[in-house]
Amino acid sequence: MRVREWLSILCRAGARGGGAGKGRGHASPRAGCDGASRVTADLIALRARIAAIAARPRGFSTPSPSTGSTSPSPAGGGVQGGGASFKAVPANCEEELTPFGPVLVRREWLADQGDGDVGALATCLGLAPDELRRPLFLDTETTGLSGGTGTVAFMVGLAWRDGDGLRLVQYFLSDFNQESALLWAVGQCIRDAGVLVSYNGRSFDWPLLQTRLVMRRADPAWPSPPHLDLLTLARRIFKPRLPDCALQTIEQAVLDLHRADDLPGTMIPGRYFAWLRHGDASVLEPVFIHNRQDVLSMAVLLARFETVLRSSDDLDPLDRFGRARFLEGRGFELEAIREYRWLWSESRRAERLMARGAIGLRLARLLRRDGRWGEARTVLEECWQTQSYPYPAAIELPRAPPGPAGPATGIERRSCLCPNWLKGITQQLRNFGHKLSRLRTFLSYVVIGPYCWRRLPGA
Repeated sequence: MRVREWLSILCRAGARGGGAGKGRGHASPRAGCDGASRVTADLIALRARIAAIAARPRGFSTPSPSTGSTSPSPAGGGVQGGGASFKAVPANCEEELTPFGPVLVRREWLADQGDGDVGALATCLGLAPDELRRPLFLDTETTGLSGGTGTVAFMVGLAWRDGDGLRLVQYFLSDFNQESALLWAVGQCIRDAGVLVSYNGRSFDWPLLQTRLVMRRADPAWPSPPHLDLLTLARRIFKPRLPDCALQTIEQAVLDLHRADDLPGTMIPGRYFAWLRHGDASVLEPVFIHNRQDVLSMAVLLARFETVLRSSDDLDPLDRFGRARFLEGRGFELEAIREYRWLWSESRRAERLMARGAIGLRLARLLRRDGRWGEARTVLEECWQTQSYPYPAAIELPRAPPGPAGPATGIERRSCLCPNWLKGITQQLRNFGHKLSRLRTFLSYVVIGPYCWRRLPGA
């Protein structure tokens, strides 16, 4: 029953059983009884309909035939329905039948020359090597970039290892009533995955797909394999030397891959809506190419991370610093100490004093945690004497036992006379003075009511 019909029933019932007013007589008791019985009958019917809906088996909701379902053309060159009367489909797309209807898919197989070894990466991440040897690379193209319940993934690119190569599939939503079929097909691929690999997928792609499953009343839900977000690794290892960690930045600076005439991600939703309106397949081909490149770049980047974690001999010093930070965060402290020691000995040039100070502080903390107090104190004193990170070094020094030269407070006393240290904390002192003046102003008032303040005399 529609809300409008329900309101009309209430209005009729109120008119029959309402009280007297100007120009209106009392309704007869018989009329009131008829209205009440009619409302009761409608309530019983409404409850019966709700119970019938609740008793339906849960699963993907199948599209209604009246919604204009998509049907392939006999020649396979386009689809009928939706916005445009006839929409041309990009080349090499075929129709895959699912229990919830057809869905368009493009398949491709590419030779892979990598050895597939992921032992170092699996050890650092705490994953089983067998799981990481069966990765499923995932990337989506959506109708919007902000997420939310109104955003739909109209293309899902997946890739996994198949023999000596990589199998790439791209599921495409030619009409919105095919979403159940697309989600079902993607779920079948996820069931065979050992680990899900994405780039910012933990924050965007995966939650978006889970939201669409809820909107489509999918039960049971997809399996939840371990999720490896390569963006997290990229930030820990490559962020010190890169302006940002966007996938294309990583491709150019780390993988030496350069895209030619790539479609910006911000233009992809507009291309899809243009295809829905006009049916021109040429506007979709760059979207397929962009999604394909994203998925394949993740496969290359995963192999690159394995090489970086296996050996750091050919890395940029800043990448070695990021690698050491990553190992430290994962609990591999002895390996991190070796990396920090190498960086500490190689960064004795004046132009890299700030980086040297950061390396020294991290090295000293790990040495102190390992019980090597003397080595930690030596590193901190050198940080102080060379004026690289003097203020944090002065904080860390009292935590180490005094050395053979006497108590550690001697260096802290001399720190007050160091002009370089004063330069480093000038802004901090300025901020502290501003906060202190605000606090004094606040204390000069007294509360005399819920929203009433009065300044104290003489303040």
